[in-house]
Amino acid sequence: MKKSLILLSFLVVLTGCSHLSATHLPRNQLVPDQAEVIALDFWDFHYVARTEGDGYLVSGKALPNTRVWPGLAEWFQELVLFGYVTDAQGIVLGGDHRLYPVQRMVPEGVDFAFRIPLEAVPADTDAQVTFGYRMSLTGSQFQSVPRRGESFSSDVDVFSAQQGPLPR
Repeated sequence: MKKSLILLSFLVVLTGCSHLSATHLPRNQLVPDQAEVIALDFWDFHYVARTEGDGYLVSGKALPNTRVWPGLAEWFQELVLFGYVTDAQGIVLGGDHRLYPVQRMVPEGVDFAFRIPLEAVPADTDAQVTFGYRMSLTGSQFQSVPRRGESFSSDVDVFSAQQGPLPR
């Protein structure tokens, strides 16, 4: 019992000191109503940020970087895009994500819209925007994606990639 309590206390302290850091990702200053682009490894995010209601709305189109796209990858079995607002040091203040259904990859990309509450970003902060993604790609469409803990059959090539903030 005593060991469990010590471990729980350590985890609470450790969790309280951690945050997500985007210092390794390209970021742009959050400038309302200005068209911007952020290029990550496999995606180029073309976007406009604006204040709308009680939050920031960051919307646009994510285009696949076909110069580095793996040849086998024609279908998204999993695609999740993320939008983040950070401070000048790259600490994530808020974020949102969008899940996409299984679909064929098209060079025209996918639309996105992320909403980040104004309350997540202190008024005196030099706010910046960045993005992330998680994807699993295959050469053909499946009827269903394996459940967590299961894998695709051995005769299927799967390309997976992700890029985003890291816990610090």
